[in-house]
Amino acid sequence: MKIFAVCGFGVGSSVIAKMNIEQIIANRNLNDIEVDTVDLGSVQGVDADLFVTTHEMYENFPDELKPKTVAVDNFVEINSLEEVLLPYLCK
Repeated sequence: MKIFAVCGFGVGSSVIAKMNIEQIIANRNLNDIEVDTVDLGSVQGVDADLFVTTHEMYENFPDELKPKTVAVDNFVEINSLEEVLLPYLCK
C-alpha cells in the first residue's frame, strides 16, 4: 500500500503526518505500507492507494481523488490519527 500525506507545500504538516503514520504502522507491525508526502498542487501527479489530509485541504482536493482520501482533524494527535486510519490500514 502506498500512502501520501498531503499539505499545502508538502514539507510542513505532511512531514509530521508521515512520521506519525509510520509510527502507527510500526507499532502495529503492518508490512508493505509506504508513506510519503506531497503538496496539494502535485497530488494528481502521484499514484497512491490512500491520501491523508486535513479537512481544510480536502475541500480543495480533485474530485476524482476524494474517494481514496481520508480527512483528519490534525496530523499531530497520533491517537486520533490512528483511530481514523486503522480501518484503511488493516484491510
